Amino acid sequence: MACLILLSAACPGCASEGAADGLYSASPRLVEPGDGGRQSFALRLTTQGMPYLFGGFAVCLDKAGAVEVTGVEFENAAGGLSVQAFALRPFYRGFGEDGVGWGEPKSLKRRGISTALRTVTQVCQADGSSRVEFSEVVLQTSRPGAVSASSSGFVITYSSGGSEGRFRVPFGITLCAPADKSLPLCQSQT
Repeated sequence: MACLILLSAACPGCASEGAADGLYSASPRLVEPGDGGRQSFALRLTTQGMPYLFGGFAVCLDKAGAVEVTGVEFENAAGGLSVQAFALRPFYRGFGEDGVGWGEPKSLKRRGISTALRTVTQVCQADGSSRVEFSEVVLQTSRPGAVSASSSGFVITYSSGGSEGRFRVPFGITLCAPADKSLPLCQSQT
């Protein structure tokens, strides 16, 4: 299975909100490497109650140190969509090796991915660096009801230097119910 990695720019106001939430400049902040942007993904035929995994979300630190991830939740969730579980994985290998794609129909446990790791220590590398070091965020969710479920992105909360930070990932997820075409991404036939 191909690994899909989302690399988005750490844009002011849409990614790390640590400065606004009181993180001191001496504390590391959670950011995303890369130069992408907002994306959305829809699974057009999903089974109610089945877990789906979404991985390949890269995060790293703006400077040396460590942050402790305290939670992940969907933003603007509809249809009962929630983060059932999440995992962090140190990612030091090529993008195609052992990655989690978008909408893999398995649970974290069944996929063999531990949810125990909560610390990010990888520092973002400069553009053009031959080293690729970051943490991969993997989310587990499901469509709990008979209707389609969606979100506009997700927010990671974390602790750094004794203060809390919030990091927004603008990646929308939609899980379509077979008979429900109420959401725009569920109306397309392709």
